[in-house]
Amino acid sequence: MDSLRTALSNPNLAFLLFMLSILGISIEILTPGLILPSTFGIISGIFAFLALSSLPVNPVGIFLILLSLGFFITEAFVRTKGLVTSLGIISIAIGSIFLFRGGADNRANPLLMAGVVAVMASILVFIANRVVTAQRRKILTGREGFKGSTAIVRTSLVPEGLVLFQGELWKATLDTGSAVPGELVIIEALDGLKLSVTKKRG
Repeated sequence: MDSLRTALSNPNLAFLLFMLSILGISIEILTPGLILPSTFGIISGIFAFLALSSLPVNPVGIFLILLSLGFFITEAFVRTKGLVTSLGIISIAIGSIFLFRGGADNRANPLLMAGVVAVMASILVFIANRVVTAQRRKILTGREGFKGSTAIVRTSLVPEGLVLFQGELWKATLDTGSAVPGELVIIEALDGLKLSVTKKRG
């Protein structure tokens, strides 16, 4: 164990392992079910703990890096137009700077820190945006996305009948008047398994 700690006592390696651990766990939280990122993150975290335990670590730096993880996760579920993401990038950058105490020999290479922070921020921002996009797409393709869509009348609506929507036949009720097969109608609402529709104008 002592020989392993000696090998891991390099600040650059310790910093890299710690950040890889944060990255792996972050990916697993944002996209649950992948398993591999969390496994990779946990293994990296174990080695990072061994490495950091032999170095003069500043708790404030660790706290800021962990706080950045919270910011990135929040951005994925709360629409802040990039505000929380910006805070996450700032937090992880400052945390990296203050992660180690002491002189230059006890600190990670500044270029390495800058590169790792930039790559991590880019990956987490990308994944967070994909999560938000997937959530929005789910809403648009669910019942909430029916309103305003166009359907084709299959049997006369007088006012009830059948319409074709997304390749399926639906029971529908026309708001006023009647509609013949082939006409286009606009979906106004969905009540159970029945559509409320109105004639398409123009």
